[in-house]
Amino acid sequence: MAPSALPFHADHIGSLIRPSSVSEAQESFIAGKISASNLKNTQTTAIKDIVSAQIKHNVRALTNGEFDRKYYFSGFFENLSGMREIQNVPWDMARLSAPPIAALKKAGKNYPMAVVCEGKIKWTKSTYLENWETLKASVPQDKIGECKFTMPPPCYFHLRLAPGKCYSSDAYANDADFFADLTAAYRQ
Repeated sequence: MAPSALPFHADHIGSLIRPSSVSEAQESFIAGKISASNLKNTQTTAIKDIVSAQIKHNVRALTNGEFDRKYYFSGFFENLSGMREIQNVPWDMARLSAPPIAALKKAGKNYPMAVVCEGKIKWTKSTYLENWETLKASVPQDKIGECKFTMPPPCYFHLRLAPGKCYSSDAYANDADFFADLTAAYRQ
């Protein structure tokens, strides 16, 4: 199939529908039924398969589909010093006016995960290097330049958590200071 010229600009975040093997492996890992190594092997196989499918269909922004993340937005914030992951976020912490949060609540679902800042933000290690290496290893050498990797925006949880819930007042006095340190971490 030859690439087509679209009459508009198109882009995608990077998320693709996860195969059931990845979802089932993630659930088994959370339940303690499989090891981290087993989960990683399942994710890596699925990434190789989806990269092959993208190449076969002439997709020019090759992505790992975010198959190696628990959630499409996970992996960055919770790996910064000063940040803490919260599972099953209480509704009083959520910004109920945010459309994705309102939709979860209306559907009777939990807000599954958020990250809050409890101390000064500091970048201490590459948060996505292992994920990038997995994607790179799944792509022919001549296609590495076509790889696309997605990171959540700095404001992701700030816009989804209720005012005053994204960071502790012990850590930051205001949004400007919070975002200055978060921006510095992104630049690493």
